[in-house]
Amino acid sequence: MSKEVEIEFKNMLIKEEYDNLLAEYQLSDNSLKTQTNFYFDTAEFQLKNKKMGLRIRKTHSSIEFTLKAPTSNQHTMLEVTDYLDTFDSDISLAKQVLNKESDVVEYLIREGIPLEKLMPIGELTTTRGEMRLESNVLLVLDKSTYYGKTDYELEMEVHDVKKGQLLFENILKSHQIPVRAAEKKIARMLTYKQQIEA
Repeated sequence: MSKEVEIEFKNMLIKEEYDNLLAEYQLSDNSLKTQTNFYFDTAEFQLKNKKMGLRIRKTHSSIEFTLKAPTSNQHTMLEVTDYLDTFDSDISLAKQVLNKESDVVEYLIREGIPLEKLMPIGELTTTRGEMRLESNVLLVLDKSTYYGKTDYELEMEVHDVKKGQLLFENILKSHQIPVRAAEKKIARMLTYKQQIEA
């Protein structure tokens, strides 16, 4: 289990900008990692209404069960993560986590989210490249695919909001990348899924 405050800055990219940044930071194909996120909410979107997100993230080496909750700063989220031994997308989430010792489950219960009502609301696969710029600054390049759509994103995880914002803005400027708002992946995926299902 881990509990941390995540401070990050995000900007959407076009494919050319993404490819240029991969080359600049020497992130070759074999250094990129793939992960699949399975997102959950209730039919009434109780988590979304609280600006929270719940996901299972599967990589080749781990299964993370993560809840993200807002804090008073727009660039900062509380992130609570448990590690699971197994996850089966065909079995209800509640059955798989209810009897486990879990900080995520405890947080959901405190927030009044009924675990038995949680259901899958979408899936997204990300190919991720990471480069540590400083000991406490991580640059992340993400290519995400969901329901036939692909998008590209630059993220920077930092420990200091002011210093991080300045560094992030300098990276955008030095590569002539326009500022483009980046919604959370879960929001982008849900919006697109609703469009194609309409």
